Amino acid sequence: MDLEQPIDIARLEEAVLVFYRSTSQEQAITHEWLTKAEASPQAWQFSWQLMQLGKSQEVQFFGAITLHSKLMKHWNEVPPESREELKQKILETIVQFAAGPKLVLNRLCLALSAYIVHMLEDWPCAIEEVIDTFQRQRIPNVTVDVQLWIMLEVLLGIPEEAQIIHTSVKRVTLRAEMGKRVPLVLQTVETYLKRQMNTEWDAEGHGNMLRAIKCVTVWIRNIGYSIEECVSICAVLLELVNKCYWPCIRSGVGCMSADENELAETCLKAMVSIIVQPDCYNYPKTAAVLIKMFLDSLCEITKVEWKRDNDNEDIIVHIYMLFVSAVERHSGLFLSGITALDPMLNAIFTRMVHEILQCTDKPGIYPVEESCSTMALAFWYMLQGDVFAMPIEEEKLKCWEHIKPLYAHLTTILVRKSEQPDENSIDKWNSDDLECFRCYRQDISDTFMYCYDVLHDYILEILAAMLDEAIGDLQTHPTHWTKLEACIYSFQSVAEHFGGEENRQIPKLMRVLSEIPYEKLNDKLLGTALETIGSYCTWLMENPTFIPPAIDLLVRGLNSTMSAQATLGLKELCRDCQLQLKPYAEPLLDACQATLSTGRMKNSDSVRLMFSIGKLMSLLPPEQIPKYLDIIVSPCFEELQTICQAGAKTPAARIRTIFRLNMISTLFSSLNTDLDDDFKDVHTVQPVLLVMQKTMPIFRQIAELWVEEIDVLEAACNALKHAIVNLRSSFRPMLQDLCYFIVASFQTRCCAPTLEISKTVIIIFYKEESCKPLMQQLLSEFVVYSFKLFEAVPQQNFSNISDTMEMFFGCLTQIIKKVPQVLEDKSLAYDRLIYYAQHSMTLPENGPIRAGIQFVTHFVMQSRNHLHMAEVVMANGEQIMHTAMVCVGYMTPRQQVEKFADLFLAINKKYPAEMVVWLKNVMSVPNFPTELISDAEKARYVSLIIKVKVNKRLLQQHLNELAIKTRGLVPLQVPVN
Repeated sequence: MDLEQPIDIARLEEAVLVFYRSTSQEQAITHEWLTKAEASPQAWQFSWQLMQLGKSQEVQFFGAITLHSKLMKHWNEVPPESREELKQKILETIVQFAAGPKLVLNRLCLALSAYIVHMLEDWPCAIEEVIDTFQRQRIPNVTVDVQLWIMLEVLLGIPEEAQIIHTSVKRVTLRAEMGKRVPLVLQTVETYLKRQMNTEWDAEGHGNMLRAIKCVTVWIRNIGYSIEECVSICAVLLELVNKCYWPCIRSGVGCMSADENELAETCLKAMVSIIVQPDCYNYPKTAAVLIKMFLDSLCEITKVEWKRDNDNEDIIVHIYMLFVSAVERHSGLFLSGITALDPMLNAIFTRMVHEILQCTDKPGIYPVEESCSTMALAFWYMLQGDVFAMPIEEEKLKCWEHIKPLYAHLTTILVRKSEQPDENSIDKWNSDDLECFRCYRQDISDTFMYCYDVLHDYILEILAAMLDEAIGDLQTHPTHWTKLEACIYSFQSVAEHFGGEENRQIPKLMRVLSEIPYEKLNDKLLGTALETIGSYCTWLMENPTFIPPAIDLLVRGLNSTMSAQATLGLKELCRDCQLQLKPYAEPLLDACQATLSTGRMKNSDSVRLMFSIGKLMSLLPPEQIPKYLDIIVSPCFEELQTICQAGAKTPAARIRTIFRLNMISTLFSSLNTDLDDDFKDVHTVQPVLLVMQKTMPIFRQIAELWVEEIDVLEAACNALKHAIVNLRSSFRPMLQDLCYFIVASFQTRCCAPTLEISKTVIIIFYKEESCKPLMQQLLSEFVVYSFKLFEAVPQQNFSNISDTMEMFFGCLTQIIKKVPQVLEDKSLAYDRLIYYAQHSMTLPENGPIRAGIQFVTHFVMQSRNHLHMAEVVMANGEQIMHTAMVCVGYMTPRQQVEKFADLFLAINKKYPAEMVVWLKNVMSVPNFPTELISDAEKARYVSLIIKVKVNKRLLQQHLNELAIKTRGLVPLQVPVN
């Protein structure tokens, strides 16, 4: 269809019906054409034709949305002399569709809203006239409810249309004009709601009341209105909430209807919009009045509904949302009430905090039995934060003392709220509920930290008292484990604040943990106890007499369903208390080996356990270590050897290979017998070296067999890397063998894991004079084999190796930053490095762009120290500028453009005169980088870029603006509200 020709209405209607009644594929074909038709000047005519009576509902609806779209986006096409006629046609068509369909009528009301916004200056009494026309029922043959419906839809649409219409009027001016009409709109709504208060509500009445209340929300949220003028509308809204709630309660029904619920929630949302307005803090007295009104009117409802599994949970959620929003927005007001001894403010603060405590302490377990308590947790963070941020020390101390009892009470509430569902209630929970509860418990854990900030060590006394209570309850009711578990979890949450000097409550906790009869209780209790042991390892380091019972508990956990928590706890213990574990190392190793040999642990737990095994082995006398290596590590290598000999690359073999390599990798990261630098035995050979000397051939076989499986190669290289990083200089005897492995791997496949391990070796050993020749050779192979890969891949397919290019240039950048001596080697092909780095910058992927830019930037910064590098920059400088401008101009994703600022700054710093010439030469080419930027604009940006020597943010701004110009994009205009 050619939109330059007059549009055939019949064909247009056919296209509309195809769009609304066909499959998604057919819709996609017609959508583009219909969008163009909607934007065409002819739409002003055919929109009315499509809305004629007798047309299908779909066609009429398309006519209405076309009219609305034209009014929103193409107001400039309406001549001033035609605007009155347009208004009359809109009003006439609204009356025409007053009986429906509502879809069409709604869109026509939005069209009138858009028209009114455009005409606010020329038709200043538009809103008054609309209200007068429809409120006084001046339209014949249209029911009262429908006329109200139309009026409210138009009023609802005006603020939203003002945010999105295309207009030449500044937003700030538009908003000011709209602000003049807010009193009228709110007064109209208030009058209507008061009139409805004493009537019976049918479906139409209920719908109109909803729209009226939403008008309040929309006008307040989008335009704003002084809260001093909102007191009366809030009073009406509160009365309406109570009218929705109490009849069903007093009649014995107990549960609000869906309509009542929706109406009450909408009222509460409107009041949230009022009380959180940006400038409402300027009216503290009115804010206090409003908040007192909220409390007076709504507290009875929260009191009645303070129970689990209540039928009216939704309204309670929204009441608490109003309370929390009010107190968060006006926290300074409440704190001033404390410091100024204002009895009214103090009373309001006390009542409001009581309500939020009640919200936090809502009976039941979140989220299945209640859904309120989570919204209160952010308040407790805010309150203590605001107190500690008070600038006047005397006032801060006064408020701090005032809130201490609150946070003491809060601590007891949080312990209860963190209780898990027991065996009797867990059947009601699905996986989403459990995940939601896990996140909620983490939020509670964070809130315990805020309680500590207020209470300090006193929090332990509160938790210890609750621990005694939970133990007593367990003795009376042997299956009631959830209280005890919650108490232990609470201790775990504050563990990081307590060092070894605490000698009252934590020893008591440790004794309790060792005495609980876990075999008779739910496994979750054991899991939390194991995690708690891990959390207090710093304390255990300074209190080693408690380590043996901690070990007993962790070993018990290894052979339970809570093995994940046990391995985590043991890992923490071995890391923080390694030297203190020396007397227990051998029996603990035996326990770990026995657990591994059962084969019942998950792979991830077995891998984690190897960290502890490595730390424990490091404590043994040298002559005992080989025995444990043979028992624990040999099975790993034997299985790997078997897989390699079989040569079958099955999914199962791949999983087992990665698993065994991860076990070895974790062991290599933690097994180090040089525990004390002052007493190193220089004649002792590191156990990891002994293992590697025997097993390096297996690593080679793995690299050959799994050459196409990057995750296997990554696991193998990680194992070697951990050995290097852990042992560092002690690794020197195996360096030659490792280099042979790396080069052999390069010959098979140059990939990211091998590059990564090469970088690690070079950075650690290049500076050692005895290792330097070997490292120079490794660096040469590192570069040569990467070049071979780049040469073997067509440049248009470089995205296929983008991860390798990213790793290559990322590793090179790290090498030249940490070991700048490598740049003294003149044999490296620096010109080709620069050549391929430029190709890396031109790829669409973010990683290689960043890595290429960083490499060239650091190369340029180092080049003035080495003549051979400076010559490379001088020879390639203009090409680097060309590549950079191509990337900025059109090739690089726009969000990555600003990264080129580092490159321009480096060249401008080291080669300022040359950069002027290079950049001007590059930009002097006609239509470069695109034809969308003029020569004058190019010259201006060249000048701007050259002038910036230091200010990276300013240069990024220039580059972003240049990219917008060269790509023909429209810069983002932030609307002024």
